[in-house]
Amino acid sequence: MKVFSVRYVSGYVVHVAFDDGTEGNIDLSELVKKGIFQTIQDKASFSKVYATDHSIAWSEDLEIDVYTIYHDISGKPVEEIINGRKAYASN
Repeated sequence: MKVFSVRYVSGYVVHVAFDDGTEGNIDLSELVKKGIFQTIQDKASFSKVYATDHSIAWSEDLEIDVYTIYHDISGKPVEEIINGRKAYASN
């Protein structure tokens, strides 16, 4: 599974689309209050989000992995997402 696209919506919300057609908005307002993510509390910095194949990112050092994002949008357990990917990759 890969992140197909990500776009800034407003506040600390981004819209993420995956290559399997799953997509939705994710509110990251709690995340920007923690650790290194505090560096993107400024909405101008936060809005510079971009997609990599396996994450959404703001820099090489500041990203969220695909499994976490997919779980938050789809509601599927992370274990199911990971196991489904492994099963698919081995076929």
